[in-house]
Amino acid sequence: MIRRTCRIIPLVVGVIAIACQHVYAQIPTGTPRTDEPVRLNTTADIIIYLVLPLTVIILGIFWWFFYKKPKNKKEEEKRKESKT
Repeated sequence: MIRRTCRIIPLVVGVIAIACQHVYAQIPTGTPRTDEPVRLNTTADIIIYLVLPLTVIILGIFWWFFYKKPKNKKEEEKRKESKT
Protein backbone atom coordinates (compact mmCIF):
# COMPACT_ATOMS: atom_id res chain seq x y z
CA MET A 1 0.00 0.00 0.00
CA ILE A 2 2.79 2.41 0.92
CA ARG A 3 4.70 1.69 -2.29
CA ARG A 4 1.60 2.38 -4.33
CA THR A 5 1.08 5.70 -2.55
CA CYS A 6 4.73 6.63 -3.09
CA ARG A 7 4.25 6.11 -6.83
CA ILE A 8 1.02 8.09 -7.05
CA ILE A 9 2.09 11.20 -5.11
CA PRO A 10 4.89 12.32 -7.51
CA LEU A 11 2.57 11.71 -10.45
CA VAL A 12 -0.17 13.88 -8.94
CA VAL A 13 2.30 16.63 -8.03
CA GLY A 14 3.71 16.56 -11.57
CA VAL A 15 0.27 16.83 -13.16
CA ILE A 16 -0.65 19.74 -10.91
CA ALA A 17 2.66 21.50 -11.69
CA ILE A 18 2.12 21.12 -15.44
CA ALA A 19 -1.53 22.19 -15.25
CA CYS A 20 -0.73 25.31 -13.20
CA GLN A 21 2.37 26.32 -15.14
CA HIS A 22 0.83 29.52 -16.49
CA VAL A 23 0.19 30.67 -12.91
CA TYR A 24 3.90 30.46 -12.04
CA ALA A 25 4.91 32.25 -15.22
CA GLN A 26 3.09 35.49 -14.43
CA ILE A 27 5.07 38.58 -13.46
CA PRO A 28 3.83 40.24 -10.25
CA THR A 29 2.31 43.69 -10.56
CA GLY A 30 4.57 46.55 -9.59
CA THR A 31 7.73 44.70 -10.57
CA PRO A 32 9.94 46.51 -13.08
CA ARG A 33 10.31 44.51 -16.27
CA THR A 34 13.05 44.92 -18.82
CA ASP A 35 13.81 42.63 -21.70
CA GLU A 36 17.27 44.09 -22.14
CA PRO A 37 20.41 42.07 -21.41
CA VAL A 38 22.38 42.78 -18.25
CA ARG A 39 24.80 45.65 -18.67
CA LEU A 40 27.95 45.40 -16.62
CA ASN A 41 28.59 49.12 -16.33
CA THR A 42 28.53 49.46 -12.57
CA THR A 43 30.56 47.73 -9.91
CA ALA A 44 27.41 46.46 -8.19
CA ASP A 45 26.28 44.67 -11.36
CA ILE A 46 29.68 43.06 -11.79
CA ILE A 47 29.66 41.82 -8.19
CA ILE A 48 26.06 40.56 -8.30
CA TYR A 49 26.14 38.87 -11.71
CA LEU A 50 29.75 37.67 -11.98
CA VAL A 51 31.66 37.59 -8.71
CA LEU A 52 29.00 36.12 -6.40
CA PRO A 53 27.94 33.24 -8.68
CA LEU A 54 31.57 32.34 -9.39
CA THR A 55 32.45 32.33 -5.68
CA VAL A 56 29.46 30.10 -4.92
CA ILE A 57 30.53 27.65 -7.64
CA ILE A 58 34.17 27.64 -6.50
CA LEU A 59 33.24 27.20 -2.83
CA GLY A 60 30.92 24.35 -3.80
CA ILE A 61 33.73 22.60 -5.65
CA PHE A 62 36.11 23.05 -2.72
CA TRP A 63 33.46 21.78 -0.31
CA TRP A 64 32.95 18.69 -2.46
CA PHE A 65 36.63 17.83 -2.75
CA PHE A 66 37.76 18.67 0.79
CA TYR A 67 34.77 17.70 2.89
CA LYS A 68 32.30 15.45 1.11
CA LYS A 69 34.68 13.29 -0.90
CA PRO A 70 37.09 12.43 1.97
CA LYS A 71 34.10 11.68 4.20
CA ASN A 72 32.82 9.18 1.63
CA LYS A 73 36.25 7.56 1.39
CA LYS A 74 36.43 7.17 5.17
CA GLU A 75 32.99 5.54 5.22
CA GLU A 76 34.02 3.12 2.47
CA GLU A 77 37.17 2.17 4.41
CA LYS A 78 35.10 1.54 7.54
CA ARG A 79 32.73 -0.68 5.56
CA LYS A 80 35.61 -2.68 4.13
CA GLU A 81 37.15 -3.13 7.57
CA SER A 82 33.85 -4.21 9.10
CA LYS A 83 33.25 -6.82 6.36
CA THR A 84 36.61 -8.52 7.00
